[in-house]
Amino acid sequence: MFTDYLGVMLLNLGAGLALLAYYLYVKPDRAYRRSWSAGFFAVGLLGFVTALPMILMWPLPGGYNVAFGEPALFLSVVFLAASITLALEWEPLIPAIYGFFGAIYSVVIGFRLMDLHLTSNPTVAGLAYILTGVGGLFTLPAIYWHKNRALSILTALILAVAALIWLYMGYDAVWGHIADFAKWLPNTMLMRAPK
Repeated sequence: MFTDYLGVMLLNLGAGLALLAYYLYVKPDRAYRRSWSAGFFAVGLLGFVTALPMILMWPLPGGYNVAFGEPALFLSVVFLAASITLALEWEPLIPAIYGFFGAIYSVVIGFRLMDLHLTSNPTVAGLAYILTGVGGLFTLPAIYWHKNRALSILTALILAVAALIWLYMGYDAVWGHIADFAKWLPNTMLMRAPK
């Protein structure tokens, strides 16, 4: 049996998108942006320390490592860049430009998951990726035209729906993984296990 930590990765993604949605909805003034950096840093750090090993060690079967590890790593770097940008009170447009390309990546993965019928529910997983990507595509213009309240709210809503789907998938994964691993023992304990 393979071991993975996909549940926490999905929950982290959902939490990060919820945070970004709320940031865009609130549209904090420049003087208050710095306080948001800790949240973006937490999302970026957890995403980085889980996604990087996934793409290096491939704990999931087949292409799931590509579908979940690589975009998680890309998005984690975007969140880390946003954290640094907010902490140093720089212009948040630059991480949004970088993130725009990750948003396209997310849309491509969403359609490919549905095309290949990957995951236990490819439609939900594909929709999560597509909405994440669309929200990411809208984030750039929402930050650039920061006075356009309607665009900010629309982007926040798209990201919030994507966050809810990721959170549902993450909690569902955790629920299932607890049952899947209820009797599993790591190799270090196999010698001591009762026969």
